[in-house]
Amino acid sequence: MGFRKGSYARVWEVQPVSDTNTKIRITISRKDKLTGEYIDEFSGFVACIGTAAAKRAANLQKGDRVKLGDVDVTTRYVKETKTLYTNFKCFNFEDADAPSQTPPSMDNLVEGAQANVDNGEPSDNRLPF
Repeated sequence: MGFRKGSYARVWEVQPVSDTNTKIRITISRKDKLTGEYIDEFSGFVACIGTAAAKRAANLQKGDRVKLGDVDVTTRYVKETKTLYTNFKCFNFEDADAPSQTPPSMDNLVEGAQANVDNGEPSDNRLPF
């Protein structure tokens, strides 16, 4: 799956940097269907950027699993040292082991609205004139 939105990752290290930045070391793996072994697709440090993300990341423990939200990858080349730096950033994430809180589906909302619309004539008290 690699480093992208929606990937599940395991946290191995947490390093608070500031109120708006916490570095975490994560791995993202996939299971090989033939051998049954897990193969690392990404391993590295990710900066959790923003007050909310940094605070939540600072509370993570070794071994926690997270589902990545909005992520970004940037590169910077330093001409003098001929070095390319790659930075991985995460702006939000979810606890992968917590039950998901799904919003009500649009089908349920439409059915409820449809029942109110088709129940007869509109009342006079809601007309503009």
